[in-house]
Amino acid sequence: MIRKHSKGYNFVGVPETGFTLRWGDDLTKNPYMAPWPELADISISNYCTNGCSYCYRSSNQEGKFMSLEDYQHVLQELTHKTYGSIFQVALGGGEPLLHPDFNEIIRTTREDYGIIPNYTTCGKFFNPENLETSRKYCGAVAISWDPYRDNLTLDELSKVGKLLDDNEIRTNIHYVISETTLEHATQLLDGKYDEHLESFNAVIFLTYKPTGRARREDTIRSPQKLRSFLDRVNKPATNIKIGFDACFVPILLKKTEIDNAMVDSCECGFFSVYIDEEMNVSPCSFCNNKKYSYSLKRSSFKDIWQDAFSNYRNYVDEKCKLNCSKCDKSSDCRGMCPFFDELFLCGLVSEPIIRV
Repeated sequence: MIRKHSKGYNFVGVPETGFTLRWGDDLTKNPYMAPWPELADISISNYCTNGCSYCYRSSNQEGKFMSLEDYQHVLQELTHKTYGSIFQVALGGGEPLLHPDFNEIIRTTREDYGIIPNYTTCGKFFNPENLETSRKYCGAVAISWDPYRDNLTLDELSKVGKLLDDNEIRTNIHYVISETTLEHATQLLDGKYDEHLESFNAVIFLTYKPTGRARREDTIRSPQKLRSFLDRVNKPATNIKIGFDACFVPILLKKTEIDNAMVDSCECGFFSVYIDEEMNVSPCSFCNNKKYSYSLKRSSFKDIWQDAFSNYRNYVDEKCKLNCSKCDKSSDCRGMCPFFDELFLCGLVSEPIIRV
């Protein structure tokens, strides 16, 4: 069990189950930020052979791998003499299973640093060695699935789920909801695909971001499609557990019946952090403003997290929350996305908020 405590912040994480609990001065209060992050999203490469048209990182076969030495340096930087190591890492890319040191990266994360590794993959590159590594060390694996574009068919996805389940690997589906996929996602909530998804732990819906190779035209923009999807969120017929990324939280708080106490607002730069294969540190992997990016080759992570990120946090407080200050859910939400206005979905299904 991992415990981190400081004034106004308490955290408990259980590696065996992945259970985490965070509270402020008492259990009725939420902390503003963590003195040390709980999770790091780390891109161990920008190498991928898929060439997906919606890849937000524009990954390709010319992409660079983070060296094992650099990765170990990152983990060392993410370990604090007072607060200890971070609780978990989410590894991605690129395609992490194509990294030549993938198995050693996973092993050293758990064995040498006591950090829980998780990763997202397209699901096409499993072999006996990385399956055993994943079973032995990982908290969970996520399969990125898009039903309409260059990805697994539904039958192929089902087979991958069974393969991982047979190997006792907890697996989620990462499903990007966009203008193109929103109706299909609604059908998923209706239970239409349950028999194909029964081997998976949950479906996590990720909000489409217009960056990299992803076109702005496919951002969610249809009020009717979005309303239908949100109606199903309120009363899903599927037997599969569902979850959402932080970018979708504002509209969940505003327009669904989900218990607000069970939903965390955007944690980027406050409780979590992103590090790319060049060892650049930013609040999240979708950060499109270089003024909030800092290099671990020139600065310590401690200085970045505790000092440099103050500019970003002030920006979020002033720009994002202020724009939503009149919303009755503002106390539970961090407001608009600081990087993409297109992700302000609240405006699609309610009266527009006047921007300041």
